[in-house]
Amino acid sequence: MTSGNFVGPRLGLLGDSFIYASGAVRSRVRRHSVTLACALTPQPLRVSVGGQHWSGRLVAVRPFSTRAIDSGGQPAVLIDLEPTHPRYNTFSRSADRAPVRVLDEQHFAGLLDCASAFAYQALSGRRLQASVQMLVGSVADSVAPHRPLDPRVLQMMAGLRLDPAQDLASLGAPVGLSAAQASRGFLKSLGISARQYALAVKIQRAAMFFGSGRALTAIAQASGFTDSAHLAKVWVRCYGECPSRYFGQLRSAPEGHVDHAWRQRVSLMGAIGG
Repeated sequence: MTSGNFVGPRLGLLGDSFIYASGAVRSRVRRHSVTLACALTPQPLRVSVGGQHWSGRLVAVRPFSTRAIDSGGQPAVLIDLEPTHPRYNTFSRSADRAPVRVLDEQHFAGLLDCASAFAYQALSGRRLQASVQMLVGSVADSVAPHRPLDPRVLQMMAGLRLDPAQDLASLGAPVGLSAAQASRGFLKSLGISARQYALAVKIQRAAMFFGSGRALTAIAQASGFTDSAHLAKVWVRCYGECPSRYFGQLRSAPEGHVDHAWRQRVSLMGAIGG
């Protein structure tokens, strides 16, 4: 595991996943993503959902679970798999309906090492993307075999990425499905509804403005949210922090940064919460 002092929050945007590093994580949120949470020290993470409790250095959390994560003041990394991720449905549709799965830290030591290397700035860009993709795939294979999505659902997903406001009837018509069939198709393939997927698309769009310094009103409009208040409400629910802390321009070097992997690096203001 990489050693040294933790220098500050860091965020990597990897297309169909986000990776966050923070000096400490303590939050209560409800996200659309599948989250793999990694403790960077021997002290385990504590995760609570619906009165149940789990503890471990490496845990997987199902989407749309209102969960509290506490790293005990120690550095941690969170990897969020968006619904567009090819292995998202492995976790969201797992036969094990428990909201949290504690993973074997010895078997998946490579993922912990990758998370640590990212947090301590030893891994970035295309190498980061390739490493996360390979290691997440290994974890997913341990949960369930890969199940490719129905081509009709893939086409509807593409339609929502073009226009998140589309209704089910409009989505289903080009692939020969009624609104009810389209709804069932999303749930069967992804484990989430079309409406939940559309929300994820909007959040991904907004994330492209990290560190831009643009007004929340402009970001909300560009991302498909009703207004800045709607964006703020969803963002706080998902990430536990006011969105202005993510989208503002950098004020000083220790406040962190965003690594867009193969894209341009931009600034991130404020701490990255879980």
